[in-house]
Amino acid sequence: MALHLENRSSRRMRVLKGGKIFYSNYCFSVDCVIRNQGAEGMMLSLPAEQHLPDIFAIFSRKDGLLANARMIWRQGNRLGIHLLSEPEDVRQSDHQHIRQMSTMISH
Repeated sequence: MALHLENRSSRRMRVLKGGKIFYSNYCFSVDCVIRNQGAEGMMLSLPAEQHLPDIFAIFSRKDGLLANARMIWRQGNRLGIHLLSEPEDVRQSDHQHIRQMSTMISH
């Protein structure tokens, strides 16, 4: 069993939000659940057998926010990520393919 020491510089809040991971230039996506989140990172859950690259984009379906992220650790179906960019509201994006994600926002 892997031991994860607490190295966060900010606190995280427990949440239960639908999410979507995008990778390979938004060609592929995987549904996930955002379990906790803070200013600098999140813990996600998704199928354990799902392979992911180390860097991807994470989309919160509840908030309509998209950010680039790096996988820091993975244990079974849970993974910890560090946000590499400030979350962007997809409805306000300059890029049409990102604005189109607004149809996935849950109300």
